[in-house]
Amino acid sequence: MTGTIGVVAPPLAGATEMPKRAFNLRLWFAVCALGTIAAVSTMSAYAVTDFLTTSLLEREAEVSQEFMESIIRVDGAAMFGGETSQQEQSLSYYASHIMSMPGIIRVNIYSADRRMLWSNEKQLIGQVYNDNQELVAASKGQRVTEIGSVSGDTKAEHVALAETGHFVEAYIPIREDRGQGKVLGIVEIYKLPQSLDATIRSATAIVWFAAALSALLLYSSLYWIVQRGALLIERQQDNIGRMEAFAAIGQMASAVAHSLRNPMASIRSSAELWHSGLPPDERWAAAEVIAEVDRMDGYVRDLLAYARAEPYQLQAVDFAKVAGRVIGKYAQAIKRYRIEVAGGIEAAPVRVMADEMLLEQALNSIVTNAIEAMPTGGRLDLSVVPATEADRVRIAVVDSGAGIPGEIIDRVAHSYFTTKARGLGLGLVLAKGIIERFGGQLTIASQPGAGTTVAIELRSA
Repeated sequence: MTGTIGVVAPPLAGATEMPKRAFNLRLWFAVCALGTIAAVSTMSAYAVTDFLTTSLLEREAEVSQEFMESIIRVDGAAMFGGETSQQEQSLSYYASHIMSMPGIIRVNIYSADRRMLWSNEKQLIGQVYNDNQELVAASKGQRVTEIGSVSGDTKAEHVALAETGHFVEAYIPIREDRGQGKVLGIVEIYKLPQSLDATIRSATAIVWFAAALSALLLYSSLYWIVQRGALLIERQQDNIGRMEAFAAIGQMASAVAHSLRNPMASIRSSAELWHSGLPPDERWAAAEVIAEVDRMDGYVRDLLAYARAEPYQLQAVDFAKVAGRVIGKYAQAIKRYRIEVAGGIEAAPVRVMADEMLLEQALNSIVTNAIEAMPTGGRLDLSVVPATEADRVRIAVVDSGAGIPGEIIDRVAHSYFTTKARGLGLGLVLAKGIIERFGGQLTIASQPGAGTTVAIELRSA
């Protein structure tokens, strides 16, 4: 038995899958919502406008029709019967009476067989209109009201009407015995309700303005909600990315700590022995080894502190005391780089809600960056500045270094971003993370050539 086996060919070597374009929530919502809201608002405004126009004009036609019936039925038999001279006189009398009503522009009077008996336009008298469906219906006893516009109309009896907007056309059947019996004739009136047209135009403008305003408010509100949601999603994605980075760094930091700390301790001990056995003028090499080992140990500590969210409890902390310890720790570097420390923060009674050890670690990172920004000397100022809220304390750490270029100011607090030849880019990230754990805020402002300001804002104790 033979057969065919289908084989799925593998992808060609070197072929790459096209990357999927990221879904832009704001753009899709802006386009789709704008189109949908505009369409719904337009249809709603059109429907409301059409309803208002039709209702108002029909009511106008109904009132006119009722009034005309009450007048014409007084002497309907004389109008449609009797001698020709009497008929003509009766028709002229009632037609003139009707024409005196406001808005009436034409009166046509027909016999029961749809022949024109009287009209404002004399050339129409005597003609028969069997193709007029409304007139046919009225000759059978049905009252017909038409709301329309003269513009574009092709009816033969409309040829002399001016293009003046909406008109109300009413076909009123005239019967014997006050509405009973056979149809004697039909009275057709044309009325231009000019005041009503002005009301309709005003109502139309109000409806469309309200529809446009409602659409704008609805679109703005929904877009604001979507914008807030998109920002929240972006923040959550950023937090997820940071948590994944924390997990990776935690694993890496643990490996680094276990793998390097024991050898580093051995190297440092050996370097200290070497340092103690050398003449004073030859100890610089050993001192350099000890300094570099200490630098590596500091990197390991930063990695561990960045990755581990160790439990802590907020309590009242004397910020001046913490700042004093940090400045004392870097006293030799401050002296070596000829940096002037100012501000008097050590003597200021500043108490904040924080964890003392973590706050000191954050301040260590900030002061280290400030000192390294002034290798040829400068000024380091720690001072209390006005906070955004009454129950907050804001401390500014200002250096007179070279400053940070504007194109990278937003990246200096991101993981692994650094402009130093030797560094991990975790100092300000570590400080920012710690301050935010305390419910505070860390902001960075800088101007090239004029120094950098790192502001810490915490809840007052």
